[in-house]
Amino acid sequence: MKKTLILVVLTGLMLTACSGKQATAAASAEAVAEVTVTVPNVTSLTLDKATDQLEDLGLKVEAVDTVDGKSIIIEKNWQVTSQDPTGGAQVAKDSTVHLGVKSLEKVAAEKAAAEKAAADKAAAEAAAAAKVAADKAAADQAAAQKAAAEQAAVQQAAKTAPAPAPAPAAPAPAAAYFGSCAEAKAAGAAPLYSGQAGYRAALDRDKDGVACES
Repeated sequence: MKKTLILVVLTGLMLTACSGKQATAAASAEAVAEVTVTVPNVTSLTLDKATDQLEDLGLKVEAVDTVDGKSIIIEKNWQVTSQDPTGGAQVAKDSTVHLGVKSLEKVAAEKAAAEKAAADKAAAEAAAAAKVAADKAAADQAAAQKAAAEQAAVQQAAKTAPAPAPAPAAPAPAAAYFGSCAEAKAAGAAPLYSGQAGYRAALDRDKDGVACES
């Protein structure tokens, strides 16, 4: 009976010890969870809004002008450009988040410069395209004018070219005699010129020295 009672007591003590350890472990895990936070991504926010978010989570903020090294007076006039630790990192509460910032004046100036550069580039590309088009139009016009001039020269040459000389009539035989122009034409000797064999005044109706001319 005493042995049984002792075993029951020992068992109870062991169970109590185990329960205590589990409770302590759970409490420790909860404590760790409570002191660890997820760092939000605050880049591109103004410094005042970024600082509010981080401090609301129990984090400290240290901001530095990474461009000109100027002192930060009015937080809303600065923009966060980098952060360490980065967004999504798990850190303990009361940790310091280092922020790199740039003045909004500088941001606006850089944006204006970038927009001007883009506009200048677009204008230059448009001017280059216009020049290419103008050069092509000029070349096409010059080619058309050249072709027209060549065609006009050909037409003018055709107009001024001398008419081909008529083929000389086949000489009539030395003792040729034609009773009529029909005979001369049949023999291929017409027209007959004065002094040419076969020419007779009787065949030269208009007495111009050419017989059987028509």
